[in-house]
Amino acid sequence: MARDLHQPHDRLFRKVFSKPEEAAGFLRAHVPEWLGETLDWSSLTLQRDSYVDEGLQVSESDLLYAIEHRVGDPPAGAEPRRLWLYLLFEHQSSPDRWMRFRLLKYCCRIWEDALRAEAEAHELPPIVPVVFYQGQRRWRHATEFSELFSESVRRWPWTPRFEHLLVDQSQIAVEAVRGERLGRMAQLALMAAARHDVRAALEVAAQLMGELDRAGQSDLFVPVVRYVIETQEEETVKGFGEALRRQIPGPGGDMKTYAEVLIQEGHREGRQEGHREGRQEGRQEGRQEGRQEGRQEGRQEGQVATIESLLRAGIEWSVIEHATGIDQEAFDELRRQTKGPEPANA
Repeated sequence: MARDLHQPHDRLFRKVFSKPEEAAGFLRAHVPEWLGETLDWSSLTLQRDSYVDEGLQVSESDLLYAIEHRVGDPPAGAEPRRLWLYLLFEHQSSPDRWMRFRLLKYCCRIWEDALRAEAEAHELPPIVPVVFYQGQRRWRHATEFSELFSESVRRWPWTPRFEHLLVDQSQIAVEAVRGERLGRMAQLALMAAARHDVRAALEVAAQLMGELDRAGQSDLFVPVVRYVIETQEEETVKGFGEALRRQIPGPGGDMKTYAEVLIQEGHREGRQEGHREGRQEGRQEGRQEGRQEGRQEGRQEGQVATIESLLRAGIEWSVIEHATGIDQEAFDELRRQTKGPEPANA
């Protein structure tokens, strides 16, 4: 497999569920019906902060949304009430009983930010926490915070009452995945990466891609194609390509047609990373050279990583060279510059 999986996991999660319409489709399918009926889903807005501990970002990602909440019949001219939906994405292989403790910390950080932003507030906005778990083993822990305490004290008035919603993807059948089409495709690709019904999950994902292609929206599923290339073995990727060709006959169904898009995406991410590294180095050392070196290095690393992914997917050098202007000899040299020489026994 290509590399540490938390990077493609996080990238796909954020790419898809940062879209309000995809987040709304996913969350509406998983919050209780009585709550969903009180929410104005058209008002769902992504908030920009992350609250996950820095040391845990390899296994957790999060997205926070604000949404209008209708309570009874508000008086004319009254401001709509706001509610937060907090989506915590757990992409570790097995469940963690202490996740509930971290989740409560994250919610407290959200409330702290709210009070700093509105010093005159008289009450806290409610948070509905949703844990989206896509590990290999089923989630076996309770969703109630008080169960972290011994049974004898769980009903004490001093023991916190706190519960989260749970979407345990290890226990969801392929045909039961819910949400909008792009969100469902992302969930199916994540299921396949965690080795849950790999063939069936990717077959249904390909069917959904066919629907988007016929609707003229094939550009939307490029991140899912890229994710499959990065997280699956070569034979699985080839099988996925065959399933896609059955849904989108002709050149549009050939995995190779996505090569240029993926390569350009890699170039863009490399430039962005280079800008970030350059700015950081420039701030630390005060040198223009740092920014230039950061941009160049980030661009090269993005090219190498993307070309490696395409090679693993069986995409021919002629396609890659046509899209990038980089032949095999130039790629070998670029790889040596960014990663060092191959081991002697490679």
